[in-house]
Amino acid sequence: MKSYKHLYVSSSLKEVITLYIRPDTNLRKVMNLLKKEEPIIDNIKSRLTREALKRSFLNLKNTLEFIESTPSPNGFIIVTTSGETKIESGILVNSDLYHCGGEFYSQPLEEAVALSYNPIGVIVLDTKEATLAYVSDRIEILKNLTSGIPGKHNQGGQSQARFERDRQEKIKHFFKRIGEASKIFLIRPITDLLISGCGKTKNHFLNGKYLDYQLREKPFFVFDTQYTGEQGVKETLHKALSHLNKNLYLKEVKEVEKFFDILGKDFLRVVYGRKEIEENLDHLSKIIQIESYPTMYSVDTAVLIFKGEHYDKILGLGGIVGIRNR
Repeated sequence: MKSYKHLYVSSSLKEVITLYIRPDTNLRKVMNLLKKEEPIIDNIKSRLTREALKRSFLNLKNTLEFIESTPSPNGFIIVTTSGETKIESGILVNSDLYHCGGEFYSQPLEEAVALSYNPIGVIVLDTKEATLAYVSDRIEILKNLTSGIPGKHNQGGQSQARFERDRQEKIKHFFKRIGEASKIFLIRPITDLLISGCGKTKNHFLNGKYLDYQLREKPFFVFDTQYTGEQGVKETLHKALSHLNKNLYLKEVKEVEKFFDILGKDFLRVVYGRKEIEENLDHLSKIIQIESYPTMYSVDTAVLIFKGEHYDKILGLGGIVGIRNR
């Protein structure tokens, strides 16, 4: 996975200009808009800051003229200071943005990188608890909610009908809390949403339209699970493996699961450890390795970059494994 650390610069003179440009943006219009910013510099009281910003602006204008003849299908991220200019065109820019301050303005980049992983939202629920998770480069538990709702058995001498009415009202209130909590997936955007849980509770939640309409428009899948909590999230992701092909984390999990499936059925087809890989290289159809190992073979190679159980399994086998041709 490409690192963008080279863009992270800072300056005590607050001379760092960050410019995000969409691929379809007219660069001449950008230059004209920047001209309106220049007079603001003359009003800066600090001479050092004023002069540094002027040099940053000059660097930025020269850079825009340079890239005008070399368009990028992803757009550009440009970071300039009085002494240096950095350009990135390897990730899709979704909106134009100009920012001037003491450091590189990274939030749009971080959001773009997160979306490039095709992140997934997960909601696992029953009438007792709900867990919300975010899956991008790892499984991140965002929230655990508990309902405090009693089971279906009558308590405290109430009539059965009254007890059930009270219980249903509490369930509706719990569903509303889950719906409100799930709005976090609007702040941390997702490409797919998974809803899971035991029994029909998840269906009642969906049919009751407690989920924000923007989330209901997302592609989502519904699964039956035995568990809730973190274990329920992992069970949901396992069941979703055959349905989701974009999320990079799950792609890695699939590769590792395929390897262990072959290991269980025909262990003679697998090799592990760098020495064995090199000795059998001509007979391998696939290599799976962790990121810290250099990729140095012509064989089809899956490189694991995201930490998790799948990563640890390959690490425990020497960090690199191979699958022989049939």
